[in-house]
Amino acid sequence: MDYFSNEILDRVLESSELSEGFNALRLFLRYVFEIGPISSKDMSALIGIPLPVIASLRKELEKNHILIRSNGMILSDLGLDLINQMGISNNINISEITSLDKISHQFEELIPELEEICLTRPSYNPKIDQSHVTIETSIKRVQYLIKNDAFEGRDILILGDDDLTSLAILLCMRKFDIYPNNISVVDIDHRILDFIDCHYTQSTIKPKLVKVDLLEGIDKSLLGWHDVFITDPPYTVDGFKLFVSNALKSLRSGAGNIGIISFPNPPVGNYLLMQHSLIQMGLLFREMIPGFNQYIGAPIHGGRTNLIRCTTSNQINIDVDVDLSKIYTHSRG
Repeated sequence: MDYFSNEILDRVLESSELSEGFNALRLFLRYVFEIGPISSKDMSALIGIPLPVIASLRKELEKNHILIRSNGMILSDLGLDLINQMGISNNINISEITSLDKISHQFEELIPELEEICLTRPSYNPKIDQSHVTIETSIKRVQYLIKNDAFEGRDILILGDDDLTSLAILLCMRKFDIYPNNISVVDIDHRILDFIDCHYTQSTIKPKLVKVDLLEGIDKSLLGWHDVFITDPPYTVDGFKLFVSNALKSLRSGAGNIGIISFPNPPVGNYLLMQHSLIQMGLLFREMIPGFNQYIGAPIHGGRTNLIRCTTSNQINIDVDVDLSKIYTHSRG
């Protein structure tokens, strides 16, 4: 976004005292764009922000000529220009994705395309807790990103991508003509990065591919500029903390950045440690969909894991204790 646009939105955020930050403002404007005219009451229910805060935000947006009253809220020409600069299109409507655990009909034709790609994918390496999700799960994950405003115009980090979520993103770009701003794919396995690279040769957006062993730390080029992270960490508490804390380092400062984490149901004691680590890191627990991810194999967890969505608060802490000898469920070998 250009300087003038940022100045306007910063002024709105400051005047409205919206503690949820820019990402909440972006989602507010997106819903006005997609389903306006919309009332303040309906907007409050949609994005989970109290009605008095919505009313204050609406007032500031009207004062800055971004919103117009017309039997509800609609965007002005300036508002439409801001939406365009955020990378949001009208090519896909997030309100039309009605199920989070099933593939919407508009995504179904992507299944055979991704199946074809995955015929030659690298084999999984159980020593570093790789275990491929099903084709349907990869498509559902990207559908979930789109539904939660974590796709269009976003800077996305995928920390570990043996599931090839980045290639499901590529297929969605081609089908719907919708685009992230940037994609970073980080993996310890060069085979994964090479495989992804060869499929992005004809794409207008090329991912930043970085080979990283998190035992040695995340690459400095990835720090502090992403809006969204996606990770399916090793299924240990220390593996969870290592991956999430490093993913957190990749995000911009401020509230409302999005984290998507896949993790099974651990024993109760470990579950408590996992949740405590999220709070310790300053992440707000927003949603968990049980059994969202289905795997080819991984029988120890019944072949399924949960999808967890978090957002950042204004009190981020990346200094967490991790026992690096207890990251993987198998030895590194």
